[in-house]
Amino acid sequence: MKTIIKTSLYGMQLGVIFGLFWSLVFSYSFNANTYYASSPVFYENFSRPLNAVLVSIILWGAMGLVFSLGSLIFTFENWSLLKRTVVNFIIYYCGFTPLAILAGWFPLNGYWLITFTLIFIGIYIAIWCLNAINTRKQITKINQSIKNNKQL
Repeated sequence: MKTIIKTSLYGMQLGVIFGLFWSLVFSYSFNANTYYASSPVFYENFSRPLNAVLVSIILWGAMGLVFSLGSLIFTFENWSLLKRTVVNFIIYYCGFTPLAILAGWFPLNGYWLITFTLIFIGIYIAIWCLNAINTRKQITKINQSIKNNKQL
């Protein structure tokens, strides 16, 4: 339980930091004179811009929570890697997609949902492959260290 709470708090903080960072990047890249925590269309749902920023912060924290708790799936050592990956993907996709829609990142229609899904799958596969490569390098390094110690 302590691990879940600690992971949750860390994930929410990281989500807010990432959200703030990317909102600043997009505000600057679109040469906006005003800071937008999300899309201008998102802001139209609020009577005050400050409310839009507050809701954005809550959504970013929730996104961080989804990803941090979803990562705990990989601690289930009695599950196969395939099962952990599939469950992790489902948690990420089903948790993140509604939050992205609520954040106004894309409209809720078939075209954008398919586009988002394809991008999400591509990013998930890329990150999974990078993690697999990194893990293999670490295993090789550990095995080499063990081999060198046995030779002494």
